[in-house]
Amino acid sequence: MKIRTFIATASLLASGGLMAFSGSAQAALYTTCVGDGGAVTVNNDLVVPAGKSCNLTGTKVKGTVTVEAGADLVAAGATFNGAVNVEGNAYLDLTDTTVKGALTTRAAFGAHLENSSVKGGVTATQGFVYAVDSAFSGSVRAESGELYVSGSTLGGSLTGVGNQYTDVYDSTVKGALTVSGNTLGGVLCASEVYGAAEYQGNSDTLQLGGEGLLGSCAGATYFGGDVSVTDNTANAVLDNAIVRGGLTATGNTPVLVVGDLARIRGAVTGETAAAGASAARSAKKAAPQDRGNDLAGKAAQRAAEARADAHEAGTSRL
Repeated sequence: MKIRTFIATASLLASGGLMAFSGSAQAALYTTCVGDGGAVTVNNDLVVPAGKSCNLTGTKVKGTVTVEAGADLVAAGATFNGAVNVEGNAYLDLTDTTVKGALTTRAAFGAHLENSSVKGGVTATQGFVYAVDSAFSGSVRAESGELYVSGSTLGGSLTGVGNQYTDVYDSTVKGALTVSGNTLGGVLCASEVYGAAEYQGNSDTLQLGGEGLLGSCAGATYFGGDVSVTDNTANAVLDNAIVRGGLTATGNTPVLVVGDLARIRGAVTGETAAAGASAARSAKKAAPQDRGNDLAGKAAQRAAEARADAHEAGTSRL
């Protein structure tokens, strides 16, 4: 009987079955982080357990990072070689950090990136994405939340669907820009978009360059392709912008206002209106609404609470 068992084991090893089992077992291994972690290398996946806080400084993670429901991960000077997943009501705060995989948030509280980079794409459903002075090699898509991008570069497209707003300041989008169904509209200020730009079905206010109801925008905006502003119920203004392609403005109520500093190289289709004195006066009287300040406040408060919780938990055994 012992001989037969040995033969079966040898046969399993020869067939690769034992290797497959070993691989499955290895895949199940992960490191948990609760508390403060320093400049060490985690050779497998890293998990922040539900409701806990992890604060990393200079840490390198070779596997996937998962922030479970209600948990917090604050990282500075870190490198994540794999994907990062953020679950319901969880929070991610990255400073001077590199993510080599994709970043995905699902009903998270939010994700704040500053001076950081994401090599893969970013997909966010609910919650906020607040990116400052960061670089994204792929595309960024945020849905049913808040999207604010400032001083950043995107190698792919930027899409904001069904958000409260999609605001872009002083940034470069090398792909297409799509903003649709945003209840509070959006801002595009002093930025460059090299793909087609589409604003469709948005409400409240759209400010595409120039001065508008959401405040003054210092610096011109550049569109490398066509611009489409259609079926919006927002007060929409296009000004201090160069459009290399054509402009389509149909189905907007009220109609799109095109300011004196807008330069459209291609054909204009649909209905537009010139900026009048009354519109300019109302724009100047309106108080600027810097939604970035609101997100910065929410991010700072959650990050501070996370650091305090992690410090109270002590040093994480990574």
